[in-house]
Amino acid sequence: MSDYDDKQFNVEFQALTLRWIYSEGLDDSWDLMTWMVMLLAGLALPAMPPQQLALSAGNGSSEVEVVPFQQVWGRSYCRALEKLVDVLSEYPDEVEHMFNPSCVSLLRCSGCCGDENLHCMPVETANVTMQLLMIHSTGRPSYVELTFSQHIRCQCRPPLEDMKLERCGHTVPQSQLYPC
Repeated sequence: MSDYDDKQFNVEFQALTLRWIYSEGLDDSWDLMTWMVMLLAGLALPAMPPQQLALSAGNGSSEVEVVPFQQVWGRSYCRALEKLVDVLSEYPDEVEHMFNPSCVSLLRCSGCCGDENLHCMPVETANVTMQLLMIHSTGRPSYVELTFSQHIRCQCRPPLEDMKLERCGHTVPQSQLYPC
């Protein structure tokens, strides 16, 4: 690998790391620890640019591009992603009705954390109201507005059962720890 490839790799990795820091911020020690893992992984591993490997792709092409580590890490890290959510999973008491569409597109926390003891969890949510077609058991359809919770910002956090459920000597409902 040439010196130019090494420099380009390091510049791209630093840019990705800074983009992550500025977009997510280092709000607490868990973020700092994750950032350190990311930095150490980038420094410890040899700088390898994407390479062309001779693999049979089955479509007549014999070369496959390799996605570099930093790009894989950036795409897989904990963040809010669009996910199709079943309406009845959000409104389980509405089983006597059918909804059209039966699922809605919402932002939900998803992804990997740098530590297996942490989970990708929402730290900021917002409500979004959507109009759906509700079909009553009588077969009569009507438009309804349903409100869903979207995850706006996500962080790697310890699971709820590992956290103390008290603040300043008062018991805190779990819904106030991580609003969803």
